[in-house]
Amino acid sequence: MILELEPVRSLRSTDLIQFYHRLQAVIANFRNATNLKSLAKTLAREVKTMIGFDRVMIYRFEADDSGVVIAEDKQSHLESYLGLHYLAVDIAAPARKLFCRNWMRFIPDINHTPVCLIPTNHPLTNTPLDLSDSLLRGVYPCHIEYLQNMGVAGSMTISLITDKGLWGLIACHHYSPKLVDYETRKACELLGQFASIELVHQEERELDVYRTHVKVIQDELQQTLLQESNFIEQVLIRNTSQLLDLVHAQGAAILLDGYLTLVGQTPSATQVQELVAWLVQHQAKRVFATDSLSRLYPEAKAFPDQASGLLAISILFNHSKQKSYHIIWFRPEQIQTVNWAGNPQDAITINEIGEMQLSPRKSFAMWKETVQETSLPWEVAELEAATEMRNTLMLAVLEFSQIALEQAAKQAAIASRAKSQFLAKMSHELRTPLNAILGFTQLMNRNEKIPSEFQEDLGIISRSGKHLLTLINDVLEMSKIEAGQLELTENSFDLHQLIYSIREMVALKALKKGIDLRTEQHSSVPRYVYGDESKLRQILINLLSNAIKFTTRGSVILRFQALTKKLYSVNSFDSISTDDSQPIITLHLEVEDTGCGIAQSDIETVFEAFTQTEPGRHVQGTGLGLSISRQFARLMGGDITARSILNQKSTFICEVLLSLVSAGDIIAPETTRTVIGLEPGQPTRRILVVEDLRENRLLLVRLLELVGFEVCAVENGKEAIALWSEWHPDLILMDIQMPVMDGYETTRQIRVREGGQDVVIIALTAYAFEEDYTTSIQAGCNDHITKPFLEAILFDRIAYYLGVRYCYREEALPGLDQQTLLPKSLTAKDLQVMSPEWIIQAHYSGALCSSGSQRCQTLQSHRPNPQAGASSRQ
Repeated sequence: MILELEPVRSLRSTDLIQFYHRLQAVIANFRNATNLKSLAKTLAREVKTMIGFDRVMIYRFEADDSGVVIAEDKQSHLESYLGLHYLAVDIAAPARKLFCRNWMRFIPDINHTPVCLIPTNHPLTNTPLDLSDSLLRGVYPCHIEYLQNMGVAGSMTISLITDKGLWGLIACHHYSPKLVDYETRKACELLGQFASIELVHQEERELDVYRTHVKVIQDELQQTLLQESNFIEQVLIRNTSQLLDLVHAQGAAILLDGYLTLVGQTPSATQVQELVAWLVQHQAKRVFATDSLSRLYPEAKAFPDQASGLLAISILFNHSKQKSYHIIWFRPEQIQTVNWAGNPQDAITINEIGEMQLSPRKSFAMWKETVQETSLPWEVAELEAATEMRNTLMLAVLEFSQIALEQAAKQAAIASRAKSQFLAKMSHELRTPLNAILGFTQLMNRNEKIPSEFQEDLGIISRSGKHLLTLINDVLEMSKIEAGQLELTENSFDLHQLIYSIREMVALKALKKGIDLRTEQHSSVPRYVYGDESKLRQILINLLSNAIKFTTRGSVILRFQALTKKLYSVNSFDSISTDDSQPIITLHLEVEDTGCGIAQSDIETVFEAFTQTEPGRHVQGTGLGLSISRQFARLMGGDITARSILNQKSTFICEVLLSLVSAGDIIAPETTRTVIGLEPGQPTRRILVVEDLRENRLLLVRLLELVGFEVCAVENGKEAIALWSEWHPDLILMDIQMPVMDGYETTRQIRVREGGQDVVIIALTAYAFEEDYTTSIQAGCNDHITKPFLEAILFDRIAYYLGVRYCYREEALPGLDQQTLLPKSLTAKDLQVMSPEWIIQAHYSGALCSSGSQRCQTLQSHRPNPQAGASSRQ
């Protein structure tokens, strides 16, 4: 334990009241500041008034850790330091770390001689005592010499810290020793903490003006990009003024899949092409910015008047970087004069053995430097605008994927695989924000107090998000097909129930259009089968939805029967189970409609990806459904064909191979229930959330804490390892794509450390391909959940690995009035209101019950005597 002692002055109650009123007035002055400059000036003046120092400066750190004095209050006879710049080495990294650790550093007498510590080293560790937290001593000798060279005799420094780190300092200098009492120092420290908050708010207010202007431009560009069905390049060219105003640039280069367009003041086309090649090779970032391009790319010295500053957004489609989209903004050279506090070169000296070392400067007289080949710096808001433009461009590329893929097909042989990887990349980028949208919708739906009109709005948001997710999944399925990565996922299921549930799903659409939806089932169709239920479901939904979509009146008929096994091709049949104990049948399905029909020349065209007939262009869809369905059918050992009469009707015929199983092989699906908390009496379980995006991090924390887990969250792998080693969570939800250290490497490093094999790690990521799952497992994850995730799946995995038990929400049954509860005898006349199809199904179900009853009676008559011996019971 280290105690620091200092003289205490007697405080009267009136002094405390004056302190309170003083702070109250200062805070009010802060709130009245109209801009950042005014706020900083007010802060310097008020601190000087409170402590009586000769000079008080507000010092702001720049992006390169150098600093500049943005406000000052001083005695009139002193030379001004306002506007002077200081090197990063003037306040080196260790010093900045200390300022983040302690809100205040105080040196009442620079020239004092510190009393020796007894003993000098720590008695147990034999190391020098750590005085990092000391307020009254333990000052770095180089800093003392630095202040002495400035003529300062007393110093006090108050940190200005925001959520992003050390923003700046309140630097107070006195030219004779100056002791500030403890109470005043604490008041100044409180003032610094409040000022830190106000500085952030003031910066945000100033940025809001620019952001509002940018938002208008973004909305115009986004609306044009997403509504007009023409080439993206043409849309951007027609809106060049908005594109330049977006980030206050004088020129731009638009490079879309090899096609270059120059706008405004730019280097030549050849120079831009060479620059892009350098960007892709050396600066493969989503958003890259520099205000001095020639420092990184010497060839830029040839065109400073066009491109001294550069801001680029890039979308790279594959690892070879042969396909890419770029928008690059340029700014010309802006020759400027920087006023340094002394010659920056004086900070480096040569010692007696010829080595360079840092040394406090002897002179702080203004030293002017003319900076050339540098543009105006890119502001934070401009970088945000560029990032948002990149998201808009990606969404536009997805909407125009048909054109993009048609162009890709004309490229080299690698175009097909590049297209798949491009779509997978966009899927990841879109799944990440969709995770927050759908996740927070689920979270809000948990609140039973939400008004009904808001619940309807939430339902619209959820359905819209799921529709976009369906489009993304369709595109991913197509890319899997083209990459040869599609596989069957087979299980035993109730075929009758599957067909019934799909019919019920699409019946409302048919009813709204006045279409007669009928089902004709042949007696040969088995009830229990083995195959890929999910793919068969998607085939049926696509065929029935298309039939209803293109039919305005008349009927849609679903016919199905079982045929003797038909072999389409050796390759397709190889994927089907051929176990002799499970006979194989061909399920023959027909979907017939009385819609607009298809021209004979377009019969095969409708099965091509992203291709639609003339009537199809006037309805919602991507042109992927039939193409994916045919590939699914072929994977299941069958095919889909079509026959049609234009303007009369169309019939789509699907055949797939399925194996016969018994009812005992069917596993009933579990009913999804809403988790509302943990059962009492269980040990507290800790869950660590590792997620770089704040929205998704907040979603997981709120959801898990709501249920009752103890949760901590970090934003990158390095922080995750540090917190894991201290906090020892039971389970980690690990994002994969993160800055600093990704989820794969983080998992590997945890696994090789002591105790790292005990923690459960579940990858929770927007990477949705099968190989992503495999990579997660190989890296050491126990499981893999794809974003956007469902609450039920997340809680189920947590329960599986941690063994926790939940409390569930009771599902309320619909209210029944007394009249409804009265017994009623049904007659044949009552059933006449039902459709003939329903009556047939009722007779069929009754026949099954009757048959089952007879079997039960037979078993009852042969039931062994309970008193009989073991052999009889067997």
